[in-house]
Amino acid sequence: MKPWLFPIVQTVIVMVLLMSYYAASWFGEQYVLRAEPYDPFDPFYGEYVMLQYPDLTAPSNATDGAVYFTLTTGDDGYAIIDRIDNDSFFGAIKGTAYDGNVTAPQLEQFYVEQGLGPQLESALDLEVIVDVSSWGTIRPVILQERTEK
Repeated sequence: MKPWLFPIVQTVIVMVLLMSYYAASWFGEQYVLRAEPYDPFDPFYGEYVMLQYPDLTAPSNATDGAVYFTLTTGDDGYAIIDRIDNDSFFGAIKGTAYDGNVTAPQLEQFYVEQGLGPQLESALDLEVIVDVSSWGTIRPVILQERTEK
């Protein structure tokens, strides 16, 4: 095996991973989620806002644990759950249901500029703009105060 081949393969793999992350913005759909903050600081990573989403609720017959869901835009312009299932399906976002609420690991934390965390935590009414690809990758893009309730 050629000694220069391994670094090229490693570079290509890293580039594919980066491209798949940003491809959610290039080819996916954009949704706006209503969010509520809690806990704005981590001593190791800096300021971030932990978020919970009041509109992402599981149906009463859904069980707690791993779930797969898709989003759609509701009548008020904010995203709601379109389809939810315990089994994986194409285009689904992998998340967790607990006590009627649904979240995804990519949606739980949003890192912000130093000094902005307490301001966002005191706002209480936030919105998160996320890009969701057709294959289920989710990428939070913007966190801002909500102008209307």
